[in-house]
Amino acid sequence: MNDAETSWQARAEIALLAALKTAQPISYDALAKAADVPSPHRIHKLTLWLEHTMAEDVAADRPMRATIVVSRLHNRPARGFFETAQRLGVLAAELPAEQQNDWFHTQQIAACTAFG
Repeated sequence: MNDAETSWQARAEIALLAALKTAQPISYDALAKAADVPSPHRIHKLTLWLEHTMAEDVAADRPMRATIVVSRLHNRPARGFFETAQRLGVLAAELPAEQQNDWFHTQQIAACTAFG
């Protein structure tokens, strides 16, 4: 990984933790801008990094930091967040997707803010 990669990732981590500390969701676009993720495909790069943080958090038995990053349109994470959570084994497919996703997102926000 080169310096440009680790640099934007460090900035993304800082912005992500600031959003968690204030319990204020941040959009994918706002996080990409705050971290100065390089183009092209900056949102894609950001989501891959967020999925990596999710795996780290699950492995460390922590709430997933990525839960605070939301779509501007829906005020919750994008579908890939929920798909990754299922793949990591922390979200079962027992409820209808929309109902389950809303419940899971609410639970994760509460866990993240309580975790500090």
